[in-house]
Amino acid sequence: MGVIRRAWWLALLLSAPVCSQQGADFSGVWRMDAARSESAHQAVPIGPVTLVIQATGGELSIETRRGSKGKRGVSAETLHFQLNGSDTVVTDGSGAPLKTRAHFDGPKLVTETTRQIQGSTITTVQTFRLDADGKEMIVDKTLTVQHGYQSPTDDANNTGRGTDVFIRSTPRRPANGK
Repeated sequence: MGVIRRAWWLALLLSAPVCSQQGADFSGVWRMDAARSESAHQAVPIGPVTLVIQATGGELSIETRRGSKGKRGVSAETLHFQLNGSDTVVTDGSGAPLKTRAHFDGPKLVTETTRQIQGSTITTVQTFRLDADGKEMIVDKTLTVQHGYQSPTDDANNTGRGTDVFIRSTPRRPANGK
């Protein structure tokens, strides 16, 4: 194989992850569309939810702001992710360890968080995807509670799934960054 051909293949392989990361711009402020989101209609309905997503280089932060239904005030949590799929371990507001991981699956962003709540391991996997215009973000969520006493085939009792829709509140940045 010629030097030029090898260099071309190497450039193609090295640029593939960068293209998929740059092609999906999730950065911005996103407000949940309660009418089209399953989280807003669960047994205990939640109040308004806003996501603030910032991507810089190979890192991503997602701030989740939640309002309580019928109450004043907002709670917020910011999670930090490395976009190369590696684990990041931080502590949550209570000082308990929290593990985060993220990667791109083509144009989709996949995040995973694992934390301990009252002695049970809680794993949340979220898959973010944009509509064709980049004005709506669909988030498919899977939450798994590992109690330690359920059989491996008893998925229905310890896993919940749902889809939420968010509307972009901030304009997209131009492709040239200006």
